[in-house]
Amino acid sequence: MVTKFEGAINCMVDVFHKYSLEHGHPHAMNRKAFRKLIETECPELLTNPKDPKTVETLLKEVDSNKDDLMNFEEYLFMITRLMVDAHEASHK
Repeated sequence: MVTKFEGAINCMVDVFHKYSLEHGHPHAMNRKAFRKLIETECPELLTNPKDPKTVETLLKEVDSNKDDLMNFEEYLFMITRLMVDAHEASHK
């Protein structure tokens, strides 16, 4: 039986592949895929998920190799930031 934690990890991998493979790349997502992920999967976590500036700012912050793609490691960095913010919000 998969634990809740293991299920969460599997979910994060599945979500990444859902958007990266949609645009033909198993290891990274382009801007269009990233924008769709943010708008669809994070509507309550970000202030303005449909604002192009929100997506551009977030991509620039996590795109450590500056290739205009989000690879899996950069995706995990974004997830970590969102989790830290959610944790802090849970204490307010």
